[in-house]
Amino acid sequence: MEILTNQDHIEIYDFLLRFPQLFVSVAEISKNVGNRRLYTEDRNWARPALRRMEMEGWLESNAFGEFRIKRLPENTTHFKKAIGIPGINLGDTAIITADDVKRTPNSPDSTQLFKNPAD
Repeated sequence: MEILTNQDHIEIYDFLLRFPQLFVSVAEISKNVGNRRLYTEDRNWARPALRRMEMEGWLESNAFGEFRIKRLPENTTHFKKAIGIPGINLGDTAIITADDVKRTPNSPDSTQLFKNPAD
């Protein structure tokens, strides 16, 4: 991603920073960013700028054509937190529970694993 240099893009980005988790409609962005004359002439004046910012990787959109700031990938050490975030990529992961582990006749149980060898 490059640095934002266009004044409209900077104002749009600053406006969307107020709603980091929410998708905001084009009309709402057009209404709150820029001067009022732009909005009265065209209620969707911000759409080309939003699409450009999306193509450059600054924003993401949903199926309804609403926009928000694109999330940066979370640190993988916070896996439990990432599970609760819809749409986040978990990569090649698997969740293994104690019920998934099969015991064999020669496998140690948990009491044998933590015994002191001197005992």
